[in-house]
Amino acid sequence: MQKKLYLIILLSIILQANCAHQGFSKQTQTIIENGTLSSSELKELIDNRSKDYVLIDVRSESEYKSGYIPTAINIPHTNIEDHTGEIPKDKLIIVYCKVGGRAENARQKLLELGYENVINFGGTNSWKYELEKSN
Repeated sequence: MQKKLYLIILLSIILQANCAHQGFSKQTQTIIENGTLSSSELKELIDNRSKDYVLIDVRSESEYKSGYIPTAINIPHTNIEDHTGEIPKDKLIIVYCKVGGRAENARQKLLELGYENVINFGGTNSWKYELEKSN
C-alpha cells in the first residue's frame, strides 16, 4: 500500500515538473489544471500579451467578422482538422463560438488529433468585454 502511494506521489511530481518545463506561465498552468477559463482570466491573458495560448473562434467567417474576442483567429469548427498545421501543440488552445456547442465539438476533434491542452471557453455571450470587428 505504501509503495503504491509513493509511486502515485512520484508520478504526480514528475507530471507537475513536466508541465512546468513546457514553459507555461503559472497563470496558464492553473488554467490547464482547472480545465476552465473565466472571462476575466482570458482578458488577463490577452492584456498580458501572453504567448502561452492560441485563441480560436470556431464560428463561420461572417460571424467572426461581426465581432470576435481580441487576438482570436478564425478556424470554423467544420474544418478545424484541416488547419492543424496552424495550431501548435505546445500551447494552450482556447476555443469558443457563440454559446459553446460548436466550440466543444472543435475541442473534441482537437483532443482526438493529439492536442492535450484544449479548453472550451464557451462563447461570445460569456465574454464580458468589447468585441473587435473586421471588415
